[in-house]
Amino acid sequence: MVLWLDRLHDVLLPLLLALASLLGVLFVWLVAWRLGVQFHAAWRRQILARYQPIVGELLGPQPGPDAVQRLARSPRRYRAAIASLIVDALRLMTGEIVPRLRDAVDALGLIDDWRIGLHNRRWWVRADSARALGLVRDPSAVEGLIAALDDPHEEVRAAAVDALGRIADPRAVAVLLARLPDESRHQRARLVEAIRRHGPLVVEGLLEYVRAHPSDTSLAIDVLGMTGATGALTELLAWTGSPESPVRVAALRAIGSIGLDDRSFYYALRGLEDPDADVRGMAARALGRSGRHTAVRYLATHLDDDWVVAAHAATGLRRLGHEGAAALRAHADDEGQAGVLARQMLWELTALETAA
Repeated sequence: MVLWLDRLHDVLLPLLLALASLLGVLFVWLVAWRLGVQFHAAWRRQILARYQPIVGELLGPQPGPDAVQRLARSPRRYRAAIASLIVDALRLMTGEIVPRLRDAVDALGLIDDWRIGLHNRRWWVRADSARALGLVRDPSAVEGLIAALDDPHEEVRAAAVDALGRIADPRAVAVLLARLPDESRHQRARLVEAIRRHGPLVVEGLLEYVRAHPSDTSLAIDVLGMTGATGALTELLAWTGSPESPVRVAALRAIGSIGLDDRSFYYALRGLEDPDADVRGMAARALGRSGRHTAVRYLATHLDDDWVVAAHAATGLRRLGHEGAAALRAHADDEGQAGVLARQMLWELTALETAA
């Protein structure tokens, strides 16, 4: 028994000593790492405090003539901290200040760093680089950002979409539109917002996309409606006469979202007589959103139409003020669907008035 205990002692003692040594090393490493983090944070605060006033000059109405040069003369090891100051400012700034800050980051060599960062093996570096390039509105980064739309990491793809929206380069419109159907990899709302930011440029880009991809016409029309592209109204009205009902549906939906003028009001009235119920439904929706009381009598005649049409007609009447309410009261005692819808809309109007 004693011999067995001696052997156990001979085995355990070196093991325990080694374990104690390892724990000691780990403790020292942890303390050193913590001190290193605190030291780096303190060093970074000093750098930020030193260069914050210079960045602040660039944000003012009349920056100092040598502000950019003073930033450019900073040591290379300070550039990441200075970049964070400029990027934080860019998140809130628009207008003429953006080119001024872009000149500053370009003088620091940061734009080149961010372009290279798009290919970094770490996804968070790629995402941060894409966001920064979008914030500085760097048009030379468009090709790299388009490539980042197919990045394996979702966060990088989202950052690339947002960046392309900020830069608003016409080259990106068709590329962003082509990714709308793939909602598993891109959020539709994010893509639409990026396309919308292109402003009037989006119309020609979308129309060009339709010419090249006629099978995606309905999708492109939906985007035109969501972006409020009034410059495409002539094309939208033409599409209301398409032989394909999904295209007619999309065109009337877009017209209703953009808003009706005298010309489009006529096309919406014509859509109410379409043989396809979905087309008639979108026409009723457009008329209900028009704010034109002359639409009331047309909508009232469709309360007993197919459900999708009748529901949009009833909702439209509820939106059209006293004239719409009067039409609903006139049908409140009807049998069947028209009466049910009229009573429901009148109840909703009463609830809204009570809540107000």
